[in-house]
Amino acid sequence: MAYKRDADVCRMKTKSKVCVCIITMFVFASILSSNAAGQNSDGQRALNILNEAYLSVVNKNAGRNYSENSLKLIHQVIEKIARSYIEPLSISELANYSSSAIRGYPSGTDPKSLANAAIHEMLSRLDDPYAKFDEHSKPRNAGRLGNIGIEATMIDGQIKVIAPLDGSPAQKAGVQPGDLIIGIDREKINGLTLEEAMKRIRGPCGTEVLLQIRRKGSRKFDLSVPRTRFQVKEIRYDVFGDIAYIRITFFGPNTEKLLRKSLGEIRQKTGGAGLSGYIIDIRSNPGGLVGQAILLADAFLENGMIVGTSGRQVKGSRRYNAHRGDLADNKPILILQNEATASAAEILAAALRDNHRAVIMGTRSYGKGIVQTRFPLTPKGQITFTTHKFLTAAGKQIDGRGILPHIVVNGDTRPAYGIATVSINHCPTAGKARDRMLGCGILFMSKGRSIDAFTQALQQLE
Repeated sequence: MAYKRDADVCRMKTKSKVCVCIITMFVFASILSSNAAGQNSDGQRALNILNEAYLSVVNKNAGRNYSENSLKLIHQVIEKIARSYIEPLSISELANYSSSAIRGYPSGTDPKSLANAAIHEMLSRLDDPYAKFDEHSKPRNAGRLGNIGIEATMIDGQIKVIAPLDGSPAQKAGVQPGDLIIGIDREKINGLTLEEAMKRIRGPCGTEVLLQIRRKGSRKFDLSVPRTRFQVKEIRYDVFGDIAYIRITFFGPNTEKLLRKSLGEIRQKTGGAGLSGYIIDIRSNPGGLVGQAILLADAFLENGMIVGTSGRQVKGSRRYNAHRGDLADNKPILILQNEATASAAEILAAALRDNHRAVIMGTRSYGKGIVQTRFPLTPKGQITFTTHKFLTAAGKQIDGRGILPHIVVNGDTRPAYGIATVSINHCPTAGKARDRMLGCGILFMSKGRSIDAFTQALQQLE
């Protein structure tokens, strides 16, 4: 009956309007037929209303393929979100969001503008800071764009810095984990998505971006950060006596290979002398490639579950297990983490902790444990949104909770329960940077990983 109604409307329109209406009707027919088994009457009714809203304002002189493809794009996004988004959303809800956005445009609007409006309206309703729509269009100067090197999320319309990358312009300029970016180049960012805000931060190399920052315990202030193209050094290492120190700043495409190379160089540097243990430092590591974090966890485990993913769709829910072969030869491992340890770095920490392979020292980690999936769209573009959550080997969720340390070193106001709590001011310093948490880590390892011996040694230092 819905199609008969559309046909009646067509007869009352001009010839050009009839063409658009017929195109629209066929598009809806194909979409509805492919999903009819899973759709209820509310969903079909909402899609028909969306059909009418689109037809009422679309430019009737636009080409047939152009109009048809724009409408198909809206429906593809509706279908993919309804089927795979981590929180349930119905076809009718998404179609109504799209209709509402389209009705805000005047008659004669370009099909692409209507599609973009509908898609962005749906994404804004997801409450997913990582959701984005990519049209596969690059600006002419894309190859010369620079960035400042931050990992961030969107909270209440503001950008929250998870961590600046090691050696990045942001870190050198003084951006800190937990900073809220509330303005970019003297313009407020309210209403922007995370992707839109990050695009404003990026710009031609050699220029600067002015960030308005609100930091806990201080007033808001402006900070100029240069835009450059820089390369993050994923791994660096050092040796303190018979303890190997490995700093992982980011999980890039070659992190696992660099780890193997570093371990080989450490063995050469120590002349084959036996190491008593390893300190793996993932403080202020914002994550990166999850696959690399899984490979690194596997490198230190003989067996056991590394991490699992869970979502509304069984497809994509997986369990990742370790394989035989421990690159550290079962030597003790201590992990250093802080509140800016996030995402892939948390997967590594949780895997080694829950498999009783490592002790964690520091503060509770950030708590970003969700998976984003990219869905290709026809004829071009892709949409990205959250589809799964990470689960640790102990079956616990990472997102919003973080990974708790065994030994708590102060500095985090969130509750964290460990077998020992240490004031960082009581820790000795270590390395050129006179790093106190590293100093506590070396002391703990040198005392045979005994909590009692470690705390007694700290008391003696006082």
